[in-house]
Amino acid sequence: MNTVEKIKVLESRLQKLASSEKENYGVCRKIRREIHNLQRKSEFGGMS
Repeated sequence: MNTVEKIKVLESRLQKLASSEKENYGVCRKIRREIHNLQRKSEFGGMS
């Protein structure tokens, strides 16, 4: 799975959790951080 696909999967999961009535702040924060990191990685051409 490439970076763009991972971002899309995480964004859809985040959307489902955010719309849920349950308290998912910690999980949502973790997913947002992962999305941000993947986006930064893809901006730099995958170089670490």
